[in-house]
Amino acid sequence: MPNHNQTDPYLHVANIYPHLMNFVSYKWWAGYIYSITKTKDVKNPSVLELAAGNCSLAENLSKLYTDYVVTDISKSMLKHSNTKLSKVCCDMAAIPFIKKFDLIFTSFDSVNYLLSKKKLLKFFKEANNNLSEKGVLTFDVALENNSYKYQKTASKKGRTKGFVYHRTSIFLPLSKIHKNIFNITYPSGETFLEIHKQKIYPYDTFFDMAEKSGLYVVNCYKAFSYTKGKASSDRVQFIMKRKA
Repeated sequence: MPNHNQTDPYLHVANIYPHLMNFVSYKWWAGYIYSITKTKDVKNPSVLELAAGNCSLAENLSKLYTDYVVTDISKSMLKHSNTKLSKVCCDMAAIPFIKKFDLIFTSFDSVNYLLSKKKLLKFFKEANNNLSEKGVLTFDVALENNSYKYQKTASKKGRTKGFVYHRTSIFLPLSKIHKNIFNITYPSGETFLEIHKQKIYPYDTFFDMAEKSGLYVVNCYKAFSYTKGKASSDRVQFIMKRKA
């Protein structure tokens, strides 16, 4: 029967996530994140990855940053990882650490899963509270152009390890909510419905939230590049630091 109300937002998608992401070069992605965050100011920087999923990116990036902690709100996603890194299940807008980190980051538009400005601002404040004096926060977000393009191409059917799935994508322009809807059939024949919602915020919102939380934007790139990002980009990569 369809399952709309599980507490773990990736309870079922965790089973097919590697197959969904098989187009990604995590080694290249790790190199990109390293290139835009590396600093000579801090020796052996401490890293906190939020919304790390099944830790495929962490497995590559932790080869470059050795003091590394991964977190995700989904226990299922963390359980599907084979990493030996320290793993903590937590909400990215409620970071449970006293320790300060030299790099805090999250990837693949995880910030878009914060569905209200209140929650988004809380994330920025939490990141600020957990950054070291010279620490860096970086994350990528999907913008509106991406949603219009993505919903045309995101319908996908597949099979992996006995699981069968069908994913559809819908963008609602008035509410700015982007839905990815997964129908997943287990090897037993049991079927579940999992709906993931993202909020597609205006470009300027991220600058406003940085200002309100005591951060400032160092750079904003078109995602996966070193070209300056802008409101008309599909996705952008922000790099932020704490105000002096």
